Amino acid sequence: MKSASYQYICVLALTLAVCCPRVFAQEAKKTSGPAWSIPWLEKTSLGKATIVIKRFGRLQRNEVWDPPAGYSIGGIDYLATEVLKLDEKSFEGSEATQKDIRDMQSYAYFYKARSRGRKVDAKNPAEQELNEIMADLKRAVELGYTNHLEILGSKKELHHIFDKAEFKELIQNLKEKAFTRIREGYTRQVTRGFALYAKAEKKTWKPELKTPSGEAFWPDGSPAIVVLSRIHHDGYNKFIGRLEKLAGAKGARLNLRTAFYQHRADDKARLEQTAGYVEALGTTSPYSVIDRGQYKELRETLRSRYEDGSAKEGNKKAVFDIFQPAVIFFDANGVPLYLTNGVLEDWQIEAVLAGFTAAAGSGTKEKETAPAPETEK
Repeated sequence: MKSASYQYICVLALTLAVCCPRVFAQEAKKTSGPAWSIPWLEKTSLGKATIVIKRFGRLQRNEVWDPPAGYSIGGIDYLATEVLKLDEKSFEGSEATQKDIRDMQSYAYFYKARSRGRKVDAKNPAEQELNEIMADLKRAVELGYTNHLEILGSKKELHHIFDKAEFKELIQNLKEKAFTRIREGYTRQVTRGFALYAKAEKKTWKPELKTPSGEAFWPDGSPAIVVLSRIHHDGYNKFIGRLEKLAGAKGARLNLRTAFYQHRADDKARLEQTAGYVEALGTTSPYSVIDRGQYKELRETLRSRYEDGSAKEGNKKAVFDIFQPAVIFFDANGVPLYLTNGVLEDWQIEAVLAGFTAAAGSGTKEKETAPAPETEK
């Protein structure tokens, strides 16, 4: 005999079904998938365009271009044909669906071009066949396919057209657009980063540091750019010269410093080794050596400001990280304004220096030395 609790649940479920049919209808609507349809998707719960795109890649990795023997469904050629049957115009009013179709069809044309390439006579390819491959590839790009690296990585199937002038032009255009996207994205990242730190509670890190010659480490009354690294670090070796040059070109040369960190700042052998390292490297910006305790204080200051700024932006689970060579941007009072990790490209350095100038103000510009006024004779 079924328990009373089981009978109660059955009665409750039946009541909900009778009294709240709209609830069940809405739930069915949520899981019904997209308006477009491909046969192999009908028997699964996977109905997103990304699943179709991933399937193209999986089929290609397994070299499944045609339907397996005895099957009508399967293979890249079949999937490309089914995707290209979808009519974007029939889904007017649904921008999301139309975008899904364009995305899928861009990949369908790309893989269709690769499939054509497999079937071309390698020794004597017909010009018409090569033109058809090129036409499919160009159509893929028109619909939004932008991955020039993946195209170049498809040499096995597309090598027939690699020497064509229009192919080289297509790749060059995609390269330039990719670089523009990356550069614009990094600039936005830098802008958001400075803005994030600007929202954080003000905390300073400005210990009394000296250069080997006994001069003050921090620029007097000005913001500072501090590169944090260990000595004999390959990244620092390749990076510091370019940073010095670009900082000079942007008027921030006098703001630049390096803080080498080691276990003890008073280790004479290590200090001598550091001096020899700097001399051999040829770097000219001032430097100082900090110990483990000062490094931990700096890291904690950076972590606290980053997490506080992130929380105020609504991200309470932001994960802080720091690795060398790190470039830390300070205002004149020693408040960290931003942090970068690792070796940067020249264009990245320029973007960060521009963000630093905007955040720190005119103090990042080197003061022009005005000529001394002439005395009356």
